[in-house]
Amino acid sequence: MRLILLVAATGFASLVFALPRPILWAQDAEKPAIAPAPRTINLTQEQRFIIKENVKDLKLTKAQANATETIGDRVPDDIELHPMPPEIGNKVPQAKSHSFFVKDGDNAIVLVSPSDRRVADVIH
Repeated sequence: MRLILLVAATGFASLVFALPRPILWAQDAEKPAIAPAPRTINLTQEQRFIIKENVKDLKLTKAQANATETIGDRVPDDIELHPMPPEIGNKVPQAKSHSFFVKDGDNAIVLVSPSDRRVADVIH
């Protein structure tokens, strides 16, 4: 870390700390905030709508309302993942290889990378 000494016209000196990159601070101001993981699938609003419309009428077992939906988090083994229906895979090719689950309560659709069971995206 570099220190820079600034001397104002009044003759008083001020210390300024020059940091190599900005730090985001959490609400409690004691821990730096961690940036969320990036999505591993990029969907347009239209593709999100297609997935939501095709999933809403499926009779699926839903995960508990408190199930994880944080991008990058691993989905616990006790949450049942469903394969992407073929009609969605045909309309949204990048989602074809993903699995998903639907949360009870808000009906969020959580797309999951099948290779590592990590949350790839969430459609509300």
